[in-house]
Amino acid sequence: MARPGVVRWAAAALVATALAGCAHVPDSGPAVPIAVSGGSPGGEASNSSVNTELPGPSGDADTSVRSYVNALLTTRNPGPLGDRYLPTKALRTAFSQIRSVVIVKGDITTSVAPIAAQADTTTATFRADLLGTVDSDGVFQHGENPSWQLQVRIQLVRGNWVFAEPPPIIVKTDQFGTAFSEQTVYYAAAPSAITGTNPRLVVPETRYVNEDISDQPSQLVDYVLAGPSAELSRVAANPLPNIKRTRRVAVEDGDLIIELEPEAESASKEALNAFVAEVGWSLSDSFQGAVRLLVGGRPLDVDGFAATQPQSVWRRYNPAVVSEPGLPAFQIRNGAVRELTPGGNTEPDRPGLKRPILQKGVHSAAVSVDLTRLAIVRDEPGGGQRLWVADASGTLQPTLRAPEIGRPTWGGNRSTVAVPINGRVLEVGVGNVSRPTEVRVIGPGGRSLTDVSAIRLSLDGVRGLVINGEGSTAKLYYGTLTGATGGVLVLTVRELEVDGTPRDVSWYGLANAAVAVEQANGRISVVLAPIDGTPAHSQSSDRSAPFPTTVRIAADPTANPEDSIPLEVGGKIVDYSVNSRPLNPDTPGAAPFYPG
Repeated sequence: MARPGVVRWAAAALVATALAGCAHVPDSGPAVPIAVSGGSPGGEASNSSVNTELPGPSGDADTSVRSYVNALLTTRNPGPLGDRYLPTKALRTAFSQIRSVVIVKGDITTSVAPIAAQADTTTATFRADLLGTVDSDGVFQHGENPSWQLQVRIQLVRGNWVFAEPPPIIVKTDQFGTAFSEQTVYYAAAPSAITGTNPRLVVPETRYVNEDISDQPSQLVDYVLAGPSAELSRVAANPLPNIKRTRRVAVEDGDLIIELEPEAESASKEALNAFVAEVGWSLSDSFQGAVRLLVGGRPLDVDGFAATQPQSVWRRYNPAVVSEPGLPAFQIRNGAVRELTPGGNTEPDRPGLKRPILQKGVHSAAVSVDLTRLAIVRDEPGGGQRLWVADASGTLQPTLRAPEIGRPTWGGNRSTVAVPINGRVLEVGVGNVSRPTEVRVIGPGGRSLTDVSAIRLSLDGVRGLVINGEGSTAKLYYGTLTGATGGVLVLTVRELEVDGTPRDVSWYGLANAAVAVEQANGRISVVLAPIDGTPAHSQSSDRSAPFPTTVRIAADPTANPEDSIPLEVGGKIVDYSVNSRPLNPDTPGAAPFYPG
């Protein structure tokens, strides 16, 4: 399967995160500033070319409010919007500081309260079907109450009705992709039973930057310094919580230069190393060399810390970036594990993947991301199934037996797998066969989910996708995996809405669930659902597979994913493209999977 370059979608269609490939910067020459300290957060205060395109207010209150809604179709920049619809400099300044954006589905309706005779003030009400908001830190938050409305005071000034207080900035879902630049920001993993006491790991999070903001690189550094979102903070931490801003961010001779406040020299070397990995990965498209930290124009001075760090140091923090040619895909064919090629007949010939038990009875399998460990679910001759897991030498050892065992997942580790058995999720390795660890799955409202049919862990190992229930009761969830050393592992999840019934799920890239969804007519759709809840993209299929026909999906979980998504329907695999077309005709095979 061919690997494309960086794959990106607007969030209103496919939202996929890609990191591979860096923008060209000069190898030498003067510094190229990419952040200006003290710049306006809203970009240009006024833009004459935009202003000439915007509808303006009028002497009719209803018309003025509708004109503002129409102006939002052209720009979300508070500069030109404020120039048109806010009468004073103080109001325009307050408007420019609004960083939260309301995302709505369908039309925006407006109404104006009755205006008394000779009155020059009244209220306008905006109403819409709420999808969610993008907050001041660029985090999308799904709206719990779909009925949204907001009242704003308006006033008559020099013959035109304008706003007496800042109005909302509203974006319709069909404009989401053009209104925002989707960026991946990385945060240092928090210590846990999963990541260890001193993790060298970054965890990605999607942030949305207003396309009308000119200084986006500076905004990304601000997001890093602000720390992870409330949800991600369960598994990620802010290594420099006392540093709130930078003095300078620039690219010089191919290196990323970040000048910090003097307080940075009181931080530990571990915290500074983590910060370098955060900003290195978050701005990896902007430079090609090292990350250099400065204080007062000189290299930051902390014992044991290298103020200039080449990519070979900080790039190792990201397990989701895999060198070319990328990860192979696998399948089960004639009871054996084989690489998924157009012919479908290649047996795995990888270090550590032992063959003696691969040749019959394999129902599903998982390979670690380093391609050295294998876990398989095998049909037992006397009935039921057994999970086999590779030991330290790579040799498969028998573990648990049950009437039916779900597909295992390694995530980013190589010692244990997570696997659904009888609706529960167990963490199983050769060393804990007699007493496997249960992973508690906690859903909305603190309710335990005990009918899990599928689980997939991300390559960073601290995030998971889950399907709970079967048939028409199945629902899709996303969450974060936490646990203290020696304690119970907990996967705390929230529901991801998809149109139809989820049948199977895999990670696609860093921040999307590739979901096989059964529609009401029994046909299967391939859906890419962003884990943050922004609009999903559904690709229709001519495959009919009403429950309980076997449906299994695979997708590339790396930062620069393959274009193709193998889908099994009833013992045949079709290779779908994210460009909404089949890549190859159906071939016999089952249970396709990527490492992880």
